[in-house]
Amino acid sequence: MALPTGQPAAGMQDGNLKSLLDAIDRKTAPALQQDLERLHSRAGRSADRVLHISFVVGWHEMALPVAAMQGLGAMPVITPLPYLPPWIRGIVQIRSEIFSVVDFQRLFQLRKERRNLHKLSFIQFQHEDLEFCLLVNRITGILNLDEEMERLAPCSPDEQAECAKMMAFIRGVLVRDQRRIFLLDSNALGHADIIRKWR
Repeated sequence: MALPTGQPAAGMQDGNLKSLLDAIDRKTAPALQQDLERLHSRAGRSADRVLHISFVVGWHEMALPVAAMQGLGAMPVITPLPYLPPWIRGIVQIRSEIFSVVDFQRLFQLRKERRNLHKLSFIQFQHEDLEFCLLVNRITGILNLDEEMERLAPCSPDEQAECAKMMAFIRGVLVRDQRRIFLLDSNALGHADIIRKWR
């Protein structure tokens, strides 16, 4: 059936919206990197609070401490390589360095987001000698966390079932308004055998 005049097809609308979001991501990526550098400076001065960056992987919102990050932004073009597990998407070049791209959704068998119009983002994770790019659906914000005042909740039974393979890396759940944010243990991730043997 023909569409009414002036009514673009839904696929075209999605395509135009995705192009717009991609353009916004490209323009904001340098600002995000500058923000991260400022956050590193702030994190070093605050003894009581720990700054985190929150992001979405699959259906779940998560957060990592700023101290475990060396960069973030819109994901560059990923070059796939043969003979790698499916959760390593390939490699990317960021500021003249090459990094593996790790997909937590595949690694921990998490539920996929039903629709993702956003261009994928990355977080450059670093712990001791381990460094990789974490593929995320989108970056959602900055958390200024005082764990003395904000107690972490345990994962619900449903969350434990959905994220069973990831439970060893979740410190607890930060509950803010209607958000349930998994705080990830950067030390545990940095020593995860499954990741380190493929670095």
